[in-house]
Amino acid sequence: MKKAIIFLSFTASQNQSIHNCIDYFERSDCENTDFLIVSNAGHIPKEIPKSNQLQLTKVTNWRQGLRQIILRQNSRILNSFVTSIPEYEEIEICIPHFLNILCNYFYNFCVLKLKSSNIIISLYPDGMLSYQPFEVHSQFQMESIYRWFGGWMSGMRYTSFSGPVADPFCCVKKIYSYIPDITIPYQSEEIIKIEFPIRKLHGDNILILGHFKQSKFDLDYLKQINKMIFLFLSKEKYGSIYYKPHPRITNMSHDVFYQSILKIPDINIKLCQDDTPVESLLESIGASIIIAAVSTSMINLKLKYKNQISCYYFGLTDYVLPKYVTYYESVFSHLSIKPLRAHYE
Repeated sequence: MKKAIIFLSFTASQNQSIHNCIDYFERSDCENTDFLIVSNAGHIPKEIPKSNQLQLTKVTNWRQGLRQIILRQNSRILNSFVTSIPEYEEIEICIPHFLNILCNYFYNFCVLKLKSSNIIISLYPDGMLSYQPFEVHSQFQMESIYRWFGGWMSGMRYTSFSGPVADPFCCVKKIYSYIPDITIPYQSEEIIKIEFPIRKLHGDNILILGHFKQSKFDLDYLKQINKMIFLFLSKEKYGSIYYKPHPRITNMSHDVFYQSILKIPDINIKLCQDDTPVESLLESIGASIIIAAVSTSMINLKLKYKNQISCYYFGLTDYVLPKYVTYYESVFSHLSIKPLRAHYE
């Protein structure tokens, strides 16, 4: 049977999961399977031929946004790419979730143009979304309205919804997961285990990961975090300390967390302010200890390096809505990701 698997992505981390999915497919019987990808993120897996790749423009400033509105470049080349896909007996579309405009538009409008009578919608791992049923409560909430308006203006219509972002249209047939036992099943008919290739790690440095929602921690709690980090450092043997800001924070003067930890006595931090994926950064700087505010990057890092790294989190009940805390605790416990305070209590 001639089959195509189409991956959609918009982050480098998602492309890592796509790479792991391809490893799984290649270990299975995939001789008659073609891999295609539509992405606006870099580092596309090398297993996908150039002719099967569509690299869209990632809108990061108002000029790019205006160009998309006037020229509708992404919309035009996406539809051209979809109509050029030949006929297959089966087409499987692998996405992370439907909250993104690209994934939402592709499912609701592009699927109709694919030449196959057997189309399967699948989910691939995307951080905590595999393990918690994150929901949009109303299709009229402001975030949904912004996406609808942005999609309409750019020619990639966004269909608003309420319900879990991973399967709001009850269309998912397969779910690929690193931890099937605690994966949310939704309406899927099967959950398939894939692996993170284990990599060797060398070094004793510490990497602190920044977070995006800076307002989650007030000044009093930032002082508590500083105390926790200070006590941790006083009891841990390590080389250097590195800090990687959240990729959506480009001006470090706006990174309140970073400005706060600079005040820890005798701390010397090396700033890693580039687009290097955290998995690649970890190897290049030789870090084996991770400290973060419940970052889902810790999940991928633990899956990739197992017991070679130690991960510590803080601020779970402050950063995550109460109804999702138990989901985080379940995953963190499974992977031995520990509360920062537990290290010295």
